[in-house]
Amino acid sequence: MNQYDPIHHWPEAVAFVVEHHADDVRKGTRVPYVTHVMAVAETLAYHYPERDALIVAGLLHDVVEDTAATFEMVEARFGPEVAALVRAVSKDDDAMVAADGRPLPPRSPHDVRDLWRRRREFMLSHVRGPGVPVDVLRLKAADALANLQTIARDLANPAVGEGVWDRFNVGRDESLWFYGEVVAAVEAGIGDEPLAMALRRALAAVRG
Repeated sequence: MNQYDPIHHWPEAVAFVVEHHADDVRKGTRVPYVTHVMAVAETLAYHYPERDALIVAGLLHDVVEDTAATFEMVEARFGPEVAALVRAVSKDDDAMVAADGRPLPPRSPHDVRDLWRRRREFMLSHVRGPGVPVDVLRLKAADALANLQTIARDLANPAVGEGVWDRFNVGRDESLWFYGEVVAAVEAGIGDEPLAMALRRALAAVRG
């Protein structure tokens, strides 16, 4: 094939994330990290089965943020549409510093919280306001839905319960602030789609 065809790259994308996420586990657990990206891709495949590049991006959405893979590697192997989607939902400190002109701070407990908020605000800037591509919102919604469903499951588990919030650098309130902002952005852009409705219900379940 001379032209990129996402549906024929699903097996390649699965192999790519398994290779790069390798032995990574979800924070505070022994659950392989690849289960998360598989869940995101499955959600996207269910709601948008015709959106092949979106589903591939679901598999790859954390691979640059969390591994040694680069946006350039993703684009070379999976095409510019997939790479643009991955970039839109990834933590990208270089882009953030270039945008706001502030260097990354030295690490300290106070700076960790400030940097977390600064990164989340920058990430939210890619999903807020008019003109955001609908597939970016769909990808962000599927990612947030998978995370909220995992949190809800752990909250219901007596062995974990409220201790699930200890896995997050900023705890319950700030984490729920971020998910609330994601839900607001998703609803503003694709609020009539079933995925947006599922995301809203998932947030309500976690908030209790």
